[in-house]
Amino acid sequence: MSLFSNTLAVIRQYLSSAVGDLLYGVCGTTGATTTKIYASFLSKADNFYSDNYYEVYVYAGTNIGVTKRVTGWDLATYLLTVHSAYSAACDATSYIELHHIFTENELRKAINLAIESIAGNYLVEIKDESIVLVADTYEYALPLSMLYLHRVITEKTADGGVFDADDEIDPRSYTIIKSYPPKLKLHEDYYSITAGKDLRLEGSGAQPTVDDDTDVIYLPPDWLVQKAITFLPQNKIQSGKLDNTYRQALVISSREPRAWANPKAKRIVE
Repeated sequence: MSLFSNTLAVIRQYLSSAVGDLLYGVCGTTGATTTKIYASFLSKADNFYSDNYYEVYVYAGTNIGVTKRVTGWDLATYLLTVHSAYSAACDATSYIELHHIFTENELRKAINLAIESIAGNYLVEIKDESIVLVADTYEYALPLSMLYLHRVITEKTADGGVFDADDEIDPRSYTIIKSYPPKLKLHEDYYSITAGKDLRLEGSGAQPTVDDDTDVIYLPPDWLVQKAITFLPQNKIQSGKLDNTYRQALVISSREPRAWANPKAKRIVE
């Protein structure tokens, strides 16, 4: 089990908060339309958010994943006007973020660059059950995200979804073909195929990059946020007077965390 597990939305909010660029809360329905958001958690004077070029991003509920530019704000009604219409009005299921220094796209790119920078040095656990055994077939493509493989278990009964430790395949009964894509080769003399059963592969690999707010990140969040700061646009770091924050992030993120493969694991990719 991974020590850390946070969604992209959570990491983005940690990051934007660290650079002083986050307002967030739940929407309501009073007066809401496809171009107006009811946001009672906001409290600045009229047109503050439009005058300061805020972006609004929906990270949960109705209109999740949609970014708009704020063009108006009325404190008396708590209505935030956006530059173009949503397909449906934001409602009580909609949770929004407001940013005025960095865009959601820039924050996400910085997070993904930080993820890629540590690939191979901090491995995350991977469990895959996509292989279905086929009669007289002994070679199966391995998931490309898996760099090391340390356990293969045969399903107890077809479509049963049960994988017991006593059904683990002896490591001497399979090898890894290091082609592209890599393959798992079961030895015909030592392993009997039961068509329809699944194989559970347990191994480790690099954290994949993320795109959706619900995508999960298994890296240490404290390091990841600091590393992501170093990948934010430099012109906005300077205009936002975040030079000290940037320099501090460089120092903190230089101490990279490490997580290695199981000592019994077989390497899939050289």
